[in-house]
Amino acid sequence: MNMVLNLSAEAPGYWPDEFTDAWKQPPPAMMRQAVVERSKLTSTCMAFELHGQLDQLNEVISATNDVCRLGTEQVALNQDGELRDLKAKLRYD
Repeated sequence: MNMVLNLSAEAPGYWPDEFTDAWKQPPPAMMRQAVVERSKLTSTCMAFELHGQLDQLNEVISATNDVCRLGTEQVALNQDGELRDLKAKLRYD
Protein backbone atom coordinates (compact mmCIF):
# COMPACT_ATOMS: atom_id res chain seq x y z
CA MET A 1 0.00 0.00 0.00
CA ASN A 2 1.27 3.49 -0.79
CA MET A 3 1.07 6.02 2.02
CA VAL A 4 1.35 9.57 0.66
CA LEU A 5 2.44 12.53 2.78
CA ASN A 6 2.36 16.16 1.69
CA LEU A 7 5.58 18.10 2.12
CA SER A 8 5.42 21.76 3.10
CA ALA A 9 6.73 22.80 -0.33
CA GLU A 10 7.74 21.37 -3.67
CA ALA A 11 11.19 19.82 -3.42
CA PRO A 12 13.93 21.53 -5.46
CA GLY A 13 15.49 19.53 -8.28
CA TYR A 14 18.30 17.84 -6.31
CA TRP A 15 16.41 17.45 -2.99
CA PRO A 16 14.69 14.11 -3.81
CA ASP A 17 18.04 12.48 -4.64
CA GLU A 18 19.59 13.79 -1.41
CA PHE A 19 16.59 12.46 0.54
CA THR A 20 16.79 9.03 -1.12
CA ASP A 21 20.51 8.75 -0.38
CA ALA A 22 19.99 9.76 3.27
CA TRP A 23 16.99 7.43 3.67
CA LYS A 24 19.02 4.43 2.54
CA GLN A 25 21.91 5.11 4.99
CA PRO A 26 22.04 2.99 7.14
CA PRO A 27 19.11 0.74 6.27
CA PRO A 28 17.17 -0.33 9.36
CA ALA A 29 15.77 -3.86 9.35
CA MET A 30 12.15 -2.85 8.73
CA MET A 31 12.73 0.22 6.55
CA ARG A 32 10.23 0.64 3.78
CA GLN A 33 10.78 2.38 0.46
CA ALA A 34 10.17 6.13 0.53
CA VAL A 35 10.43 8.41 -2.49
CA VAL A 36 9.86 12.12 -2.99
CA GLU A 37 8.29 13.58 -6.08
CA ARG A 38 7.45 17.28 -6.24
CA SER A 39 5.63 17.99 -2.95
CA LYS A 40 4.71 14.38 -2.09
CA LEU A 41 6.56 11.77 -0.08
CA THR A 42 5.33 8.26 -0.82
CA SER A 43 6.16 5.34 1.44
CA THR A 44 5.33 1.81 0.36
CA CYS A 45 4.01 0.39 3.62
CA MET A 46 0.95 -0.14 5.78
CA ALA A 47 -0.43 2.66 7.96
CA PHE A 48 0.88 1.13 11.19
CA GLU A 49 4.37 0.83 9.63
CA LEU A 50 4.31 4.46 8.55
CA HIS A 51 3.36 5.51 12.06
CA GLY A 52 6.46 3.73 13.34
CA GLN A 53 8.69 5.48 10.79
CA LEU A 54 7.46 9.07 11.17
CA ASP A 55 10.23 10.10 13.57
CA GLN A 56 12.86 8.64 11.27
CA LEU A 57 11.29 10.27 8.19
CA ASN A 58 11.26 13.64 9.97
CA GLU A 59 14.94 13.26 10.91
CA VAL A 60 15.93 12.41 7.33
CA ILE A 61 13.85 15.29 5.94
CA SER A 62 15.47 17.70 8.40
CA ALA A 63 18.97 16.40 7.60
CA THR A 64 18.27 16.68 3.86
CA ASN A 65 17.08 20.26 4.33
CA ASP A 66 20.29 21.07 6.22
CA VAL A 67 22.51 19.56 3.50
CA CYS A 68 20.66 21.38 0.73
CA ARG A 69 20.64 24.68 2.67
CA LEU A 70 24.41 24.46 3.19
CA GLY A 71 24.91 23.68 -0.49
CA THR A 72 22.81 26.67 -1.52
CA GLU A 73 24.68 28.96 0.87
CA GLN A 74 28.02 27.72 -0.47
CA VAL A 75 26.95 28.41 -4.05
CA ALA A 76 25.91 31.94 -3.07
CA LEU A 77 29.25 32.55 -1.33
CA ASN A 78 31.15 31.28 -4.37
CA GLN A 79 29.14 33.57 -6.65
CA ASP A 80 29.74 36.55 -4.37
CA GLY A 81 33.48 35.82 -4.39
CA GLU A 82 33.53 35.52 -8.17
CA LEU A 83 31.69 38.85 -8.52
CA ARG A 84 34.13 40.58 -6.15
CA ASP A 85 37.05 39.20 -8.15
CA LEU A 86 35.48 40.33 -11.41
CA LYS A 87 34.80 43.85 -10.05
CA ALA A 88 38.40 44.09 -8.82
CA LYS A 89 39.70 43.24 -12.30
CA LEU A 90 37.51 45.71 -14.19
CA ARG A 91 39.29 48.82 -15.41
CA TYR A 92 37.64 51.78 -17.04
CA ASP A 93 40.28 53.55 -19.13
